[in-house]
Amino acid sequence: MSNPDKMSKNNTTASQKSLADEYGNLHCRADKLASGGQGVVFRTTDIDLAIKQPLDASGSPDKNANLRDRFQNIRLLPLPPRIPISLPLAILRDEPGYVMRLLNGMKSFEVFEMNGTTKKALREAVAAKKQELPKWLAVIPDKDIALRLFHYANTGSTRRRLFALSKCASILARLHSAGLVYGDISPNNVFVGDGDSREVWLIDADNLRFEMAEGGNSVHTPHYGAPEIVQRRDQSRPRTDCWAFAVMAFGMLALCHPFIGKKVLEPDNDEGGWDAEPASDGAPTDLDEQAYAGYLPFIDDEDDDTNAAVSGLPRELVATPGLRRLFQETFGAGRTQAHRRPSMFFWAIELARTFDQSLLCAECKMSYFAENNQKCPYCDAPRSAFIRAKTARWDLLLPANTTEFALPRRLFFPFSVEHNDDTEYEANLNFAKKTAIPVRGERQFPDGLTFDFVEAIK
Repeated sequence: MSNPDKMSKNNTTASQKSLADEYGNLHCRADKLASGGQGVVFRTTDIDLAIKQPLDASGSPDKNANLRDRFQNIRLLPLPPRIPISLPLAILRDEPGYVMRLLNGMKSFEVFEMNGTTKKALREAVAAKKQELPKWLAVIPDKDIALRLFHYANTGSTRRRLFALSKCASILARLHSAGLVYGDISPNNVFVGDGDSREVWLIDADNLRFEMAEGGNSVHTPHYGAPEIVQRRDQSRPRTDCWAFAVMAFGMLALCHPFIGKKVLEPDNDEGGWDAEPASDGAPTDLDEQAYAGYLPFIDDEDDDTNAAVSGLPRELVATPGLRRLFQETFGAGRTQAHRRPSMFFWAIELARTFDQSLLCAECKMSYFAENNQKCPYCDAPRSAFIRAKTARWDLLLPANTTEFALPRRLFFPFSVEHNDDTEYEANLNFAKKTAIPVRGERQFPDGLTFDFVEAIK
């Protein structure tokens, strides 16, 4: 928490408003980090702290919000130890809002999205020749698609998204195992570290609570709410968290919403035409709203192609068969039968497995599944050499130029949502000599661990 004297010295900019918390510490509000239906999050001049302020229906600070009782309840919840959720540290004294921890350099999952501002900036940079589209993108006739793929590659491609999503799923799985509901999963509320950082945090604890048989409030971010919440048939539960997470994951990986398909984007071509059956009872008349509320089929539904996909990356390029099954079960049967949705543990393990089967193309910086492709499916570059570390329990792929690697716990032990990424052994690798030796000479690798050195495709 900030020292008042220190913070007052830093408060030299008129646009930075100094806010006092309940303990008398001063915090200088800086730029906006994220905003949603419930509030807005600001950075402060203290790199490890942020401020969240609740908003009312008009978008103004909600002076009627009873934050003290709300956060007293949150502090009493049986949260799993060391769980990376940014909890309230102190309530603001003169304005609605609270101070929370924020790790330096973290950005919301919105960094993976190509919003209007990002698109405009990227288009202007390319037009001014400050950035140049690589050859494999320059030949694409639709420049909007080329820019989206350029942004996709520049933000870590599928590989970085898979890892960040797996870490997020692990956090949610730990919450659910304690009987808790997060309540409002969306890219606004999940933060990831810059660059090679492996940190992922949930930042909004406002809606944390026990699952209740009935009653209670249900909050969701538009386009991420489970059908039973949007249609007001039920309240927030672990299975509604699973739905919102799956929507977020599908959009981040495939670059499209799982329910915005042919029926929405090409309504004139819909087989039903003008005399189609009216919407079911209670459904909105707007097709977009029907899609977001779960009235339309999944765009990849195996049994119903009336709302088939017309956009997005091919699923086989961004998801393994196991991951595609999770999407199918969640958005297919799980659309109308909430109990069919896979739990967050299955998402965590399958996303980690998918991440471990992907390699980054040295030419175009897009990632793909090396086992299934002799060349990069994006730029046609021949598949590079790689190393496969394998046990009876798990296997993962590494670039051939890897010389030192921390072998994760998931290679040797049952998958753990808290410890699967912990280092169990460290290896010195030499592709040219086809050798792998422990970094600590006195500690040998366990029986059953093998290394395959797979040559590049000529």
